[in-house]
Parts: sequence; structure tokens; C-alpha cells
Amino acid sequence: MAKKKLSNKEIIKRLRNDDDYYGEFGRQWLSNSNIKDLQPKTFKQFGQVMEDNENFIKGRYFHQLILEPEKAKNFPIFTETKTRGVKYEDYLKANNISSAILEHEAILMEELRDELLNVKGYGGAKQQIADLILDKDAEYEVPVVGEIFGHPFKAKADIISKGVVIDLKTTTAKHDEEFRWLGKNKYYYDTQAYIYQTLFDKPMTFIAIDKNKKVYGDTGETYHEIYVCPVSEDSALEGKKKVESAIQLYEYYHGKNKKEDIRNVIYNLKF
Repeated sequence: MAKKKLSNKEIIKRLRNDDDYYGEFGRQWLSNSNIKDLQPKTFKQFGQVMEDNENFIKGRYFHQLILEPEKAKNFPIFTETKTRGVKYEDYLKANNISSAILEHEAILMEELRDELLNVKGYGGAKQQIADLILDKDAEYEVPVVGEIFGHPFKAKADIISKGVVIDLKTTTAKHDEEFRWLGKNKYYYDTQAYIYQTLFDKPMTFIAIDKNKKVYGDTGETYHEIYVCPVSEDSALEGKKKVESAIQLYEYYHGKNKKEDIRNVIYNLKF
């Protein structure tokens, strides 16, 4: 018996669940993470499931603190050591879990959450960020599916507030220019912006906070740099071109009518 075709509403309901979004069900659709894997130096690895790492763990906890605080209360926090060694592995086995955040990492993520949401009450621009994120009509963890260049794509918005798609980031960039360069050349924020703006049909803004602590002058008061980055038309266009190139690699080496077996690909280099 043929499987019943799910309605768009049923698909979206399933994709709200992280296990479905990132698991086998969600792999029916391409996403921005696939675009990173469909580059001239990485296309052979397309389709590999990414292993969890400490940056993913910290990012997941940070997002839950803001978007799903009830879920964050149950996030496993390892307190015995400051490294992921033997005791950490024993803790995972004893609790039958695959990962946990270290206590000092959790404290930093909570500090970033507090500063981003303006709990200290500074007002001004920081208050505007908090108001945008915490707006009573804001939606969190919103999935969407659609078609881009003839292929099925998915995305999940951290926040949709006041008609804008918002994606939260943490960074270690030393200044704004480095953040912009990393976003376009290493982390593919421009392709993410194009995909999200296309699927949601809404403008997009990145809000990032630096994990490195800085000091205001000689006051001793510390802070974390915050970047608010509305996506420009130029950046979205750059992202579109990258997505199109990635799709061409996908069709050539991985699509249903692929023209070349990746096992035949070698690199001829001149020294």
C-alpha cells in the first residue's frame, strides 16, 4: 500500500520536532547546511550526518534559554570537570545521553542571554532588541518548506517578530568587519538569508552576540558585543548565486539524473 501523502500542515507539524527536522524525515529537503557541503572542496561529503560538538551544544543551550526556556531547565549540565574527558564520558553513559554542556559553558550562555535580553535594564537600543525578541506575538522555532531552483528546501526560523525573520548567532569575531567576513565566507549566512527570505517571503535580520568578554574603558564593567545585521539586497543576491552554484553541483553529482559518479572525481594540481 502506498504511503499517504502528508499535507503541508502535517509536514510543518512534524518539522517542529527537532528529531524529525534533523533526522531521516527532514532529510527529504535540502537546507542551508547542505549548501555548505555542496562546495567545490566538500561536495564529496554531501549527505554526511554532522556529529555533535561543543559549539553545537553551546549554541543549542543558548537558543533554548531564549526560545524554549522550559526545555533549557532540563538541559544536562556537567559540573565535575571543565573538560570533556573520561569523567564526562562516564556521565553521558550513566545518564544515557549523547551530550551535555559544561558548567562554565552554561554560565557563559546564560550571561549572553541576560545581556541580549536586557535584563539589566539599560534601555535604548538593547531594550529594542529585547522587545523584538520577546514581543507577545513573536513566534519561535517556525519551520517552513518550499521549492528553490526546482528542489525541495526546508528552513526553521528562530524567531518571526513584527514581520521579520530573526536568526540568533553567537560569535567569536573580534570586530564587526570580521563578523561580516566570517558570515559570508565561512558560515554561509548569505545563503541562509536567501533561502529563508525566499521560503518565508519576509526580510531577515541576524542578531549576534560575541562570546568574548570586553571591558568598558577603565570602569571594570564587562560586556559582550552585540551585532544587529539586517540582510541587504546585495548579500541576498550573493547568497542566491552561491545556492544556484551549489544546486548545480548537487544535480551533477548527487541528483536523480546525475552525470558523474563522485568516486571518479580526482584533483589534478600543478606545483
